[in-house]
Amino acid sequence: MEIFDTYKIKNLNTLPQKTIYYFLKSIGFSEHFIRKLRKTKNAMLLNNLPATTRTPVKENDILKVIKNADKPSEIPECDGNLEIVFEDDDYLIVNKPHNLACIPTRSHINNNLGGQIVKYMKAKDKNFVLRIAGRLDKETAGIVIVAKNVSAFNNLSDVKKKYYALCSGVAKETNFVINKRIQTITKDGINQMKRVVSQKGKESITHVHVEKQGKEFFLASFTLETGRTHQIRVHMESEGHPLLGDQIYSNDKSSNHAFLILKEISFTHFRTKEKIALSIDYPQEWDELLKKLT
Repeated sequence: MEIFDTYKIKNLNTLPQKTIYYFLKSIGFSEHFIRKLRKTKNAMLLNNLPATTRTPVKENDILKVIKNADKPSEIPECDGNLEIVFEDDDYLIVNKPHNLACIPTRSHINNNLGGQIVKYMKAKDKNFVLRIAGRLDKETAGIVIVAKNVSAFNNLSDVKKKYYALCSGVAKETNFVINKRIQTITKDGINQMKRVVSQKGKESITHVHVEKQGKEFFLASFTLETGRTHQIRVHMESEGHPLLGDQIYSNDKSSNHAFLILKEISFTHFRTKEKIALSIDYPQEWDELLKKLT
């Protein structure tokens, strides 16, 4: 795998000074990463010659920047069936199942998505650094974007997400917006798992569309204006429609997870300028419940 990103120097007239530093800043590199470049041997090549951030540049020069100046991820590798939805030199996009944590925790050190990704990627790139762009809760299934390099991470833009969930009860409206502030409860300095609707909380806005209605539950899709922890689960419980299987925000013990999935996602690829639009199937365990909807 190529260890450098390649850039053609352009638009020098817009820079305060015509150096590699100001060019990198103009294309979205953070101060943190630029500091890493300064400390890494042979991290930059200008027209195939070693360079530093102070090196002057000219229009149409070719700059190569090492993709991963950070220390390689030391997350323990994990076995698992990694389901790849999309992959190129910049992104690895995978389908996370229910009840799999995105990153290691004390109770999931040997069974987590991050460990599976590290095992897959280090076979290709021993310097791989894990950068997950938007983690999902352990219970939530769906699409997870992994940036393979800092350029891909810093330039991920125009991301649109669409969640789906099975919700209890009968919806009164086909389309509605939930605008209720969500608060994180802290006890003895530790954040509690359950969030609550409270005027003391942070602004939280959820757009809801009922896709199919059954006698006892319905399928809904969601787009979020904000990204609070458990936002869909908290908001739907506050409306009297907790998610099926949600043991934190309801008493439903029928499953060991809430029926919530990030099913559709799209973004504009920073390098190709193409729109990447991806959709995954519902997990198999949803099938029998979906058959009960009209």
